[in-house]
Amino acid sequence: MNATAKTASQLAEDARQVANDAVESTRAYAQNAVNAAGEKVRDLRGSMEPGVEQLANRVQQAVQRGLDSATKTGARAQRQLGQAADVTGRYIADQPVRSVLMAAAAGAAITALIVLASRRRDD
Repeated sequence: MNATAKTASQLAEDARQVANDAVESTRAYAQNAVNAAGEKVRDLRGSMEPGVEQLANRVQQAVQRGLDSATKTGARAQRQLGQAADVTGRYIADQPVRSVLMAAAAGAAITALIVLASRRRDD
């Protein structure tokens, strides 16, 4: 039954890695957008009025704050996912039979839903 706990831990680690990759990808995309906006502002700066330039700086600062907030939220989500994975792994290690029965019941329920959905489409 230790193999089941190891498999659950591996799945949890895989899920944690996917979440981390998604956060990093989003952060990189947002950072590229901020950089592109900054370059456009610098290109147009020579022809801008001071009021418009101040507005552009404020927008860029707001985008940076949003990016920082998204990073913090992503890190918090990763911590919570890690905690959930740890709790799940411990539960599976402590209750292997119950865990297998719960997984089988969930699989049966999902299979029943898929069968019902496919029958409705055929009708």
